Amino acid sequence: MSNQPHTIAYLVSAYPAPSHTFILREVQGLRARGWPILTLSINRDTRSPDMLPEDERTEQRNTRVIKDWPRTQVLPAVFRTIRRHGLMAVLGALMRAWELARPGLRGHLMACAYWLEAVLVASILSEQEIKHLHVHFGNEAALVGLLVKQVTGLHLSYTIHGPDEFHDANGQQLAAKVAAADRIVCISDFARSQLMLFSAPRHWHKLQVVRLGIGKDFEPLPERISPHLRLLCVGRLTAAKGQQVLLRAVARLQHEGHSVSLVLAGGGKDEAALREEAQQLALAGVRFTGPLTRDAVRALYDEADVFVLPSLAEGVPVVLMEAMACGLPCVSTRIAGIPELIRDGYSGLLLPPGDADALYEALHRLYAAPDLRKKLGMRAREAVQKSYWLETNLDQLADCFYDMKGAFHHV
Repeated sequence: MSNQPHTIAYLVSAYPAPSHTFILREVQGLRARGWPILTLSINRDTRSPDMLPEDERTEQRNTRVIKDWPRTQVLPAVFRTIRRHGLMAVLGALMRAWELARPGLRGHLMACAYWLEAVLVASILSEQEIKHLHVHFGNEAALVGLLVKQVTGLHLSYTIHGPDEFHDANGQQLAAKVAAADRIVCISDFARSQLMLFSAPRHWHKLQVVRLGIGKDFEPLPERISPHLRLLCVGRLTAAKGQQVLLRAVARLQHEGHSVSLVLAGGGKDEAALREEAQQLALAGVRFTGPLTRDAVRALYDEADVFVLPSLAEGVPVVLMEAMACGLPCVSTRIAGIPELIRDGYSGLLLPPGDADALYEALHRLYAAPDLRKKLGMRAREAVQKSYWLETNLDQLADCFYDMKGAFHHV
């Protein structure tokens, strides 16, 4: 079998999206290697094109959005799919959606919506004769992918990140998704272990670890020594990211007279509560940025001394990789796939999740030891270059897709 790229349709719940720039990098990297990629999104990216970098604006313009399908063209698309694949295949997918639905009326109505989205996706793929569908995340888009395979018989692969899918493995029907897939890319050993937990051993051969990666656009920062410690946390403002714990640790540092500031970059439903917490703790020098572009986040790395991500639930955070690639010393939690990325005490500091005292001690230690910050930052970049480098890991992903090609003549 020759290693010739084939066309792949990428399906994501929302693409492009500000929190999923790693998918954009992946698509761009595969295209640069000669892979034709068609991007499909269930939901529209609602950001104004004028606010986006050129590459994201192009992706937004060229991505087919399933929920934007003209209403007058839905039934014709359904009939085209029936003519192409047969009534029994389409009805079989509807029955499968009903079988996998969450309990209750709403769950079954949503199952019908997923079925219709799958039929529309199948219509696009059939028109373009695409035989490989790849889905990022094990969420509802993955269920749509399962139903597309039920209709068309194409080859289906997933990239599974966690942890959200693992928190509700039964509701997300992970076992059924693993059974339906031809190949599953796991971004960490932790993600692979969780899929093994929720699936039958006869499917474990499908699970392959291919890590996400950071490219050469993240360069080491110039060395600087300052008596003031500038902390940066990038992520959605939600309970899962542990920003409440961080505020309490910073408050203790400041109340002891240490010169520490904090930038919380990102937006989310907990912003008002976090602002109120910062006010109650009498914190100074805490800045909330709201949602930011990639370039704006990159500029924040340049301004920071330490990157902190005290998450309570994670997969393997790309923002940690970015900060490490910039040579920033990083403090995070000993959960999920993070210990695969950071070796505690060598390339960063890892703490028990939810422990404000341990976080305070780690930050105080870095505050008092500029040499340690420098050493951890240098080793952090080396760790990313070794195991989380985009070009290397894209080659691994391409090899994974090449391996699937041999069975395409059966479709």
